Amino acid sequence: MPTPEFEERSEKNLATLRPKAQPHFRALLRALKTYATSKGLEAKIISANRTWAEQDALFAKGRTTPPLGKEFIVTNARGGQSNHNYQIAVDIGLFKDGLYLKESVHYKKMGPLGEALGLEWGGSWKTIKDEPHYQIKINKPVSVLRELVRTEGWSALDALIPTFAATPKPTPTPTPAPVLLPDTVAVFLDRGNSDEAKKISLDAWFVESRIWVAIRDWADFFGGTLIEKNGKFSLLLSGQSTPIPTQMIAEHTAARFADINAVLGWNFSFDGAIRPRKLTIHPDS
Repeated sequence: MPTPEFEERSEKNLATLRPKAQPHFRALLRALKTYATSKGLEAKIISANRTWAEQDALFAKGRTTPPLGKEFIVTNARGGQSNHNYQIAVDIGLFKDGLYLKESVHYKKMGPLGEALGLEWGGSWKTIKDEPHYQIKINKPVSVLRELVRTEGWSALDALIPTFAATPKPTPTPTPAPVLLPDTVAVFLDRGNSDEAKKISLDAWFVESRIWVAIRDWADFFGGTLIEKNGKFSLLLSGQSTPIPTQMIAEHTAARFADINAVLGWNFSFDGAIRPRKLTIHPDS
């Protein structure tokens, strides 16, 4: 029997999701665990699929279930009105020394890591922000999902879930690596002490719907140490070594920016979600 990838609670919650959605959230949890570990924390999936009755119970909190008041309301969604009810959403919990952290600045810092993986992050919502929440980006209202499942079954919902693009295996040597035709991405650094971010001479590309960076130069610039063993790379930062998948791009050993940022934990922004041409890093924010 295969060894589970994550601890029991996360694995049990992952198993309640649509099979096609599970790889997306496994990739999310890998990235968030890497980030959390670098901060002395542990990340887990603490909630995934929810029955309508469970959703109604959450909706009642602060409204009819004491304590009452707006400050105790946790959701605007009744049963059937949440993506949790359709097996395509999770909530992340952070733990310190085994204790659950209901509030932490790191929930907000982790959000862009999920967005970089193509997921919708609850912290970006305009009404009730839900920073621990991530869901498959389907771009349809829940009312449509509810009717779709009712009339056509779960397979119709599965058709809306994007197929997960598996992480490419690390390239053993530069020679056999595939030849890619990447689009370059300009990199800027914003330290927050000036009106304008400064462009820095670091190579980055947009390939396969992801931002990739020249990992050797990036490690040197930001104070990390790149370790290579048997053609595989790890990034050493603050005494912690994290494996980083790589491939060759434009004669550089390249890594996905999302994997590196899971270690470094920067805030960052793109100038466009579909085809970014500019990446701005805000390391001090």
